[in-house]
Amino acid sequence: MVLVTNGAIGVEVAAGLATLPEVRSLTVVTTRVSRRPQTRLEKARVIFRHEGPAGIVRALRGWAGRSRNTVRLAELIRVRCPGAGRVHWDDVHAPEARAHLAALAPDLGIVAAAYPLGAEVFGIPRLGFLNLHLGRAPEFRGSSPAFYELLQGVPEVGVTIHRVSEALDGGPILAQALFPLDTAPRGDPIAYLRRYQRETLVPNGARMMAEVVAALARGPVRERAQEAAPGPPRRRATWALKRELRRRVRSRRRRAVAVDIPAAGTLS
Repeated sequence: MVLVTNGAIGVEVAAGLATLPEVRSLTVVTTRVSRRPQTRLEKARVIFRHEGPAGIVRALRGWAGRSRNTVRLAELIRVRCPGAGRVHWDDVHAPEARAHLAALAPDLGIVAAAYPLGAEVFGIPRLGFLNLHLGRAPEFRGSSPAFYELLQGVPEVGVTIHRVSEALDGGPILAQALFPLDTAPRGDPIAYLRRYQRETLVPNGARMMAEVVAALARGPVRERAQEAAPGPPRRRATWALKRELRRRVRSRRRRAVAVDIPAAGTLS
């Protein structure tokens, strides 16, 4: 098996797969966050758009380019998946990267937290590639797990295991589950989302992926085609949207408090 990732989420998925007796070998392929190289100015603009001034300050304090993330992932893989192989390619679509993947002759590929893969990559494994999507497909395809559900006041978030296809998060679904979401959490809702992703979505996604892979090793797994998506895939949440999320959550809290306060002259 091969697993492509640019984040710690992928390492957690790999750690779950590495324990399966059905997996004879696993190679983790790390890659950069963006397929296209970015200048520091471009990176700064992206950071400001999505994180605001505080994000720029954090970046200036520890800016080390792609090497910092690559080293961090290498250490995580060493600790969490000691028996797995590892290789890094900035762009897994490059001819030398595709040749390396083909030489591994994988039965199955997994992608978790990486840029979209083209057919020239996801067609290499004998059984294709599966993707871990932290969202209910097709309604919440795209980026920012749980963010848009919380923004819209949806009280549950999906985790979806699906085949990789040309359509972003649009391939046939092999497994899907829903998990409850607090639509008016205490404290900062962005911090709540980080905890929710770390404590609920990622571990359940890793577990579900391991279950699907083990089942595939025994034979075909039932798949269902996705219905037409109600809109385009969600884009990464911007700083402006995060401010709007905080405003909406504050409003929900106020409404909840107003409902709980008895009317004047009544007893409870």
